[in-house]
Amino acid sequence: MNKKASFFKSMLVLICTLLFLTANGQHVATPNSYEGIWAGVLKNSKDSKLAVIVRVSNGTATRYNYNVDNKKIEKYDFLKEMTMIAGNNLSYTWMNKGGVWSETQTHMMSYAAPDMLKCRLIRQVTNTEESKDDPGMNDEWSTYFQGFLDRFESIQELEKFMNSDD
Repeated sequence: MNKKASFFKSMLVLICTLLFLTANGQHVATPNSYEGIWAGVLKNSKDSKLAVIVRVSNGTATRYNYNVDNKKIEKYDFLKEMTMIAGNNLSYTWMNKGGVWSETQTHMMSYAAPDMLKCRLIRQVTNTEESKDDPGMNDEWSTYFQGFLDRFESIQELEKFMNSDD
């Protein structure tokens, strides 16, 4: 074999090896990749914890809550909800209001692996009461949480998991 052919063969093997390793190291989401129940505990910078349960069905996310009294997972009802999916990112926002307050939570989720989403959640609350720190302004606060959500096949599977500590 001549030098050119040997060099070409070596380069081809190197390129194929790099492509193989790169392809195996990345997870590419399809819209169907997000289907299911996603649950986990997120933390903020003060180590406060927030349990998050999100169901994605037909490309639409919905937030759920674990009711400790009846040990059931229940759907939240919000005034407005919106879901967007683009590649390895899913964004879910809900808004609600009552009395003197309004609240927005935005969940930014990245497809990390087939059964895991990285989740960053921003929570913002505004009250029509006057702020103690800024006279003449509405009282407003926000916080940021992050962590991972694991995938469950169904609400029943997650309830079984949640109740297994009893």
